Order: sequence, then structure tokens, then C-alpha cells
Amino acid sequence: MSLKEISFSIVAVLLLTGCGGAGKVVPTPSASPISKLAIPTDCTKTGMSEALSQIVSGAKYIPTKWQPAAGTELADVLDNGGLACSYGLQSAEIGITADWVDNSKGLFENRVSGWLTEGYVKTDLPGIANAEAYFLLKKQSPKQEFHVWILNVKYHGAWLQLRCTAFAQNLEAGLPLLSAMISA
Repeated sequence: MSLKEISFSIVAVLLLTGCGGAGKVVPTPSASPISKLAIPTDCTKTGMSEALSQIVSGAKYIPTKWQPAAGTELADVLDNGGLACSYGLQSAEIGITADWVDNSKGLFENRVSGWLTEGYVKTDLPGIANAEAYFLLKKQSPKQEFHVWILNVKYHGAWLQLRCTAFAQNLEAGLPLLSAMISA
């Protein structure tokens, strides 16, 4: 691992605890760099409920029995040992779904052309270097029935997907949650 990669890893780890509101990601000290992102195995032990509670009071893990259709992004995640978890206030339909999967089979790269066709925009993530990210935002309007906020990120050998409901009105609003995903 080069000095540049190690330095980036340390900076990335330092940014992981910025879980409050839609503000800046705030770095905190860390002892070791990340070489390959570990994929969590238990939705209740990711820290995502706590991170979302900083934005949506009372948010909690929402157990979901996934039944993805073949060929979907969710099928890619679950069929390759990944984890998909929903958190929020189910009664108010406010929350997030976070997916983690190892990207060693190029799952992320296989989706890029489709995302671009669907209107995703390649974007830089403030405070998270060496990540490749594609973002889609379609706010609810008379022509857009549902609010759409989706971020796909390739980071340290993993594909992370974060989907937020109406509370996230721009990319920055979801960055504290992405930081929590990375630290999960």
C-alpha cells in the first residue's frame, strides 16, 4: 500500500463519525487505516439506526424479508453475500435503506452504464477521497410522484448503496449516513 493510499485511508477513517444532521463530516482520530471495507453481517449492529436518529428522531431498524427479482441491484447485493437493511420510522414512511456488498466480482462497474442512462450523475464525495460515486436526486413534484435519493459508491473494494426518503433534499444531507455505512 502506497503512502498516498495509507494517508487517504487514515483520512477516510477520521471522517466516519460525522453522523449528525446534514452538516459537514467532522473528522475524529483513528488508530488504523482501512485496506478493504468489511461488509457487515447484522443489520442491528451497523450503527445506522443511531446515525439516522441524529436526523430522524426515533428511527430504528425495520426488519424486512427481501425477495428481490432476478437481475435487480438488490439481487446482486443479496446473491453475493451482501447485506440490505432498512431503518427509519415505518409508520411515517421516513427512512433509509443501506446495502453493502463486496465488489470483487465487479458488480458496481456492471451497473454504471445503466445508472448513467437513468440520469445518475458521477459525483465527488466531500471528505471521502478515492471513492467512485453516482448520485440520483428526483424531488417529489406534480410530475414526480415519489422523492428519489440514491447514492451508489465504490469504496475500498465494496459497493455501498444508500437510498433516502424525503428528508434528504441534496447530496450533502446523506453524507453523514454514508460515513456511518463506511464505519459499520
